[in-house]
Amino acid sequence: MDVRRLTYFMRIAEDGSLTRAANVLRIAQPALSRQMRLLEDELGAKLFTRTARGMRLTEQGEALRASIAGPLRELDLALQNIRSYPAATQANLVLGLPLSLADHLAAPLALRLGQLFPRIKLTIVEGLTGSLIDWLNRGIMDLALLEDQTHNSQLRERKLCTLPLILAGPADEHLPPGLPVPFPIAARLPLILPSHHLGLRAIINDAALSAQAKLNIRMEADSARLIKELLAAGKGYSIMPSNICTHGRANGPFQHWPLTSPAPVLGIILASRKNSQITSAVEDLIASIVTEKLAGS
Repeated sequence: MDVRRLTYFMRIAEDGSLTRAANVLRIAQPALSRQMRLLEDELGAKLFTRTARGMRLTEQGEALRASIAGPLRELDLALQNIRSYPAATQANLVLGLPLSLADHLAAPLALRLGQLFPRIKLTIVEGLTGSLIDWLNRGIMDLALLEDQTHNSQLRERKLCTLPLILAGPADEHLPPGLPVPFPIAARLPLILPSHHLGLRAIINDAALSAQAKLNIRMEADSARLIKELLAAGKGYSIMPSNICTHGRANGPFQHWPLTSPAPVLGIILASRKNSQITSAVEDLIASIVTEKLAGS
């Protein structure tokens, strides 16, 4: 199997156009088309449906792309590391951040990684926890910060810190500032919570189950920035990590209270594929930045 043909296949699959792929790859279009015919002949499967709007993957083509995306990325990263040795690390790095942490961490990570590893081309992707795990498994991204452990056998997980969750919202005469609020009382307030049921929302759901409390959900939003704007506008309360609550408050201040009975916590995990070629120096730097910005906030 010619690995170049698989690379060509991935380029066409991503672009959806033989012409665009040929321009990116700097290959004559007839030669690229011939390479795809040879690949289809070799596999005994039709990979593309050729339409007036471009190239569309068949079912077999989708299966091939899902199977080879990760291995091809790992191979490319390994080759780049070897070429750059013993020079400074030179590679593409795709880092995933959950929506609840992206506003707090994206800029510091980009700035510090760019400063200490200037030859790394960094891509930061924001997404839901479930999507980040899926993209890691498929090799679409190299590293991701996750909200709590996944126990996924395909991933290597490194716990960085644990963050207490607090209640946040407008001033309330029935809730003196700074005093602990039992979780069952917090659950009855009009809440604005993340919509997805992995990561932060899963921790909140587990706490409600433990307290035998039903969450009074007024609104759902996955952006920490949006939730804070809604809190500042007096639209309800939320349950979030304390340092995320106090970082970059939008449109004015709001109150926050510790939670008890139970006191939920969020574990922050740095995850990668077990066969990842990312150097330990890069992982260690990301871990130190995240720990500094979160646990040290």
